[in-house]
Amino acid sequence: MTKHFFKATALALLLCAASAQADVLRIEQRSGFHNLGKISQSSHFDDFAGSYNYPGYGFTRGDVSYVSDENLIVGSGAAFGIGSLRPVMSNEYWSPISGSIAQSYTLFGFDAAVSAGTVDLSITTNLASYHFKGLVLPDGSSSFGFLGFRATAGEYFTGFELRGQGDGYLAGITDVALGNVSAVPEPATPALLLAGLGLLAIVRRRA
Repeated sequence: MTKHFFKATALALLLCAASAQADVLRIEQRSGFHNLGKISQSSHFDDFAGSYNYPGYGFTRGDVSYVSDENLIVGSGAAFGIGSLRPVMSNEYWSPISGSIAQSYTLFGFDAAVSAGTVDLSITTNLASYHFKGLVLPDGSSSFGFLGFRATAGEYFTGFELRGQGDGYLAGITDVALGNVSAVPEPATPALLLAGLGLLAIVRRRA
């Protein structure tokens, strides 16, 4: 093998190490989500009483500003099951629920329900947009579904949009959590870095 081959391989390994974490990862369970780092905020809407409340456009709770066309809190006594257990943030026009996230959080999650059908979720970071289509959620009458996400490789969350299937498919969210991943490198990343640096050292010795 030539010196150029070793050098090219080393550079490739270093590039792979640099990009090994580039993605937004879905976390299936809230317990696993909490184990990833420190949760700084967990916001709910339990202080809203009654069936329906209208906090209005631009309603902010914690570091999340809900910028849906018309924000709606659905509580117990409403015609839809999504707020039977806990009041949830929804939308008066039924779809979508959207929000912007302040600060630089690398953990973002919430509990969600939908009256019928599936939902599509779009998440934006400082670098990209990610789309999760056809997510299945409970109807909220007996349980919620957890949707948690982890940003990596220098990314942090800036916003989201949860979209149902249109009129008659009401979605809602609560227990919105924001936090940051503990500063522990991925196992693959140090290995790739060491391999790349080792090959570069071999190239230098042979030169």
